[in-house]
Amino acid sequence: MYQHTYQCFQTPNSFFLIVPVSQFSDTELAELYYMSQYLQEQSDPYVSVFIFTKEGELTFEHEGKTYALLKAAPPVSNRAFSIGAELAEFHRKGRGYPYEVKAAGRIGQWKDLWGKRIDQLEAFWQRKVHTPPHEPFDKKMIESFPYYLGLSENAIQYLVDTELDDKPQAADSGTICHQRMERHTWSSESLLRIPADWVFDHASRDLAEYMRHTFLHHRQDFNQQGFLFLQEYGQVTPLSSFSKRLLYSRLLFPLHYFEIVESYYMSSESEKHYYEEQLDFILSDCGRYEQFLNTAQEFMNMRAQKPFVPRVSWLGKGSPG
Repeated sequence: MYQHTYQCFQTPNSFFLIVPVSQFSDTELAELYYMSQYLQEQSDPYVSVFIFTKEGELTFEHEGKTYALLKAAPPVSNRAFSIGAELAEFHRKGRGYPYEVKAAGRIGQWKDLWGKRIDQLEAFWQRKVHTPPHEPFDKKMIESFPYYLGLSENAIQYLVDTELDDKPQAADSGTICHQRMERHTWSSESLLRIPADWVFDHASRDLAEYMRHTFLHHRQDFNQQGFLFLQEYGQVTPLSSFSKRLLYSRLLFPLHYFEIVESYYMSSESEKHYYEEQLDFILSDCGRYEQFLNTAQEFMNMRAQKPFVPRVSWLGKGSPG
């Protein structure tokens, strides 16, 4: 799954991180730099900013890899913080970002990105089906893929219908988001904002990924807190019907399945066991994930005069082979 631990060191007045950035183009790095500068100008106390090298570069090389040095204020423990309210405030500031974002932009691109991902995995699945013998992971992927393909196609159709049937509001404009907003992205120990984690997208990206990650990996917390996170967010920035439907389409898209399958086939032998366990967990859990999707749909329609997050009729009845 998408997560990083960074090398860091501290001086009395500052906190520094060494962040790998080989995966970014120069254009994308420049966009992330300007976003971090902008948030610093908005007096965000937790943002980290790029430090230029002596040669005036954003990055430096070490053993064939590219890194950036980021600087922030020393982390402050903030045990009383509300993740929903904090994220809503972060998004509010990000919506004011005045420059065009191209390389790090994802807004309006979900349909194409999801479609490419589906096509690639479907082509790979077809090859696997026709080239036995199969490892245990292959067999599970071959049997489960048609189910997740169906879920993916539902997500794309849901997204298309949302864009056709609903109108974005002011709060639906693009903002600074995270590649993957997970439970550990911010914590009560540190609310540090790291530009290498960012993309420019619709705020529902972060809401959906935080909820997905909490449901999959912190089930007990999710059972206790339910949808409190969304309520806290909505108290700062109420969610439009467009936002809710976009959020739901993203939860429908089984990103967690795609990431595990793709990661397994790209991993070394020593890492494969981890992804095998993760796939078993996801497949055994799919009924509860469908239940979660139904509950999310009901929650987002609460107190609405007419349901604006339509139900997906077959959820709760399907399961992978």
